[in-house]
Order: sequence, then structure tokens, then C-alpha cells
Amino acid sequence: MAAPLLQLNGIALTFGGTPLLEGVDLMVSAGERLCLVGRNGSGKSTLLKIAAGLVEPDSGTTFRKPDATIRYLPQEPDFSGFATVSDYVEAGLAPNDDRNAPRYLMEQLGLRGEDNPAELSGGEARRAALVRVLAPSPDILLLDEPTNHLDLPAIEWLEGELADRNAALVIISHDRRFLANLSRVTVWLDRGKVRRIERGFAAFESWRDDVLAEEESERRKLDRKIEAEEHWMRYGVTARRKRNVRRVAGLQALRQSRRDARRAAGTVAMSAAEAERSGALVIEASSVSKSYGSSPVVANFSTRILARRRSSIFSSARSRRTAAAYGSAPTCKWQPSTRAARASILVGPSANP
Repeated sequence: MAAPLLQLNGIALTFGGTPLLEGVDLMVSAGERLCLVGRNGSGKSTLLKIAAGLVEPDSGTTFRKPDATIRYLPQEPDFSGFATVSDYVEAGLAPNDDRNAPRYLMEQLGLRGEDNPAELSGGEARRAALVRVLAPSPDILLLDEPTNHLDLPAIEWLEGELADRNAALVIISHDRRFLANLSRVTVWLDRGKVRRIERGFAAFESWRDDVLAEEESERRKLDRKIEAEEHWMRYGVTARRKRNVRRVAGLQALRQSRRDARRAAGTVAMSAAEAERSGALVIEASSVSKSYGSSPVVANFSTRILARRRSSIFSSARSRRTAAAYGSAPTCKWQPSTRAARASILVGPSANP
């Protein structure tokens, strides 16, 4: 096995009295492609920050190969102190890095270097953050939700770009297809500990189900053993005192083992009563206009949304689809499908009101 570029041993971290990480080990070698998976709140992002050197664990050791370059993509990039996108991106370069790489990547992702980072949309901010970590061509890329806010063409471009690079990858993502296409190793963070399988995310669910089924089987065996020992305590014939004391101590150890075990989190079923609808009209917008600085994104947009309609909004990344959720969007038109109960909103500069 190749020497590791990054290695974490026995990492432990506790927040508010509850252990988040307990004796976690993680090793990344050159060219490896890992996906880090686990439930929300299981500590994936925290573990990635520890690997990047941004968070200090309570205990454990961290090794980073001295000449290896590591770049970390956070979920929320910090643009404070940067006047332009170019300033933000170039701040991530080392003295010997290619100064032309940021310009090329920004062109690929449709970014303008002179733009103010504070005025970027969510998708543009994610693109700028990606350019900053990709431009130096690091040995290890630690990517926390890299596809957040990206449209489909940008996700496909990113997937191809990462696939063509030789860098080691550690990826956290809710995009299952993205993980399945890029990962070759799966690291599962569960109840403070990690398990590793030398297969990509496509094999994760069947492996996870087998692990949980085996755990449940062992738990049932433990329950039956405790039940048998408790029955002996109540009704068994007393033998030599020394043997009985040993057996009582064994029962106490079994009970403690069951108390200490952290079972897999279950699922929660929720239901809510639905009030009667007061009418068919849900939203009505008339002649809505909106601009960001000198850039207009809405021009005389009008629409009516009725109850039980199914509507989708799609466009290029720079047209600010999210603004539509707050009552404004680029010039749109309704284009009903074959059924009157369903419609789509087309968003873009070529659409007519």
C-alpha cells in the first residue's frame, strides 16, 4: 500500500457532553477517491475540517505529508475582505502555482473575475469556491457538498474535471449519482466511529444493511444471554460462592455492555392534519420587477398559481431561480402540459410575459 498523504488516528471530539467522534481513523493515499457518508449530524463536516487542520480534536493524532498540498471546500465560502472574484480565487494560489489556471477555470464556469463576491448568487459563489480549490491542482481535495447550488451542466462539468485529475478526493455529498460515479472507497461515519469498504458508493447501501443486520443479531444474542443469567440469579441452585460471585460480575458486565452500546438511529414518522383550503388561488403576482444593483432579473412578471398545481422553475445558473420563491423571477411564461393540473414556468431572457 502506498504511503498515506493524510492520516488521522484515534480522533475524538465531544460537543456539549455528547461524543461526536470516538477513536476515528482515516487514511488517504495518493489518487484515492473516498466518499464520506453518514447521517446528518454524524460529524462528517467536522471530520473533514479536522483533516484540513481547521478544527482541533480533543485527542488523537493527525499526519499530513509535508510536501503534499491540501485544499478544502467549505459548504459556505467566506468572501470577506475580497473586492473581486479574481482576488478571492488568486488568494488560494501558492507562489509556484500556475497563474493562468484561475482564468481558465472561471471561463469554464461562466464567472467574471471583476464581479463583487458579495453580489454573487448561490450558484456563482459555489463556482468561485470551486475555482479557488481546483486552480492550485492540489494533491488532496477535501470537498464538502461540492454540488450544492450548481445546475446540471455545472455538476456534469465538475464530475468530468475531478475524474480527469490525479488528486486524491474525499467527498461529502447528498448527490448519490455524483458519489457513485467518482468514489472508489466508502468511509461510513456512524455513531462516532468509522467503517471502511474498498468499494464505491454504489455498494454502500447493501453493505450498510448487512452490517446493521449483523449488529441486530448480536444484540439479540446479548439480550438472550442476559435473560438466561438473570433467570439463574433468581431461580438457580446456589453453588460454590466463588463461582457465584464470578457469575454475578459477568452479568453486571453484560448489562453494562448493553447500556454502552449506541444503537443505529431509527426513522421518525410524522403526520400533520391538513386544514381545509379556503380557495383555489394560492399566489397571484402582477407586474413584478426586481434588480440586483444595475442588473435586472425580473421584468413585469405576472402569474397565478392555483391549488394542487405542480410547477417547476428552471433556467441558466445566472438567472437567479431562487428569487422566484420569494415572489420574483426573470421574465417567465406558463407553458401547460397535456393535463391542466400541471404546468411549467420557463425562465430566461428569451421568455415572453
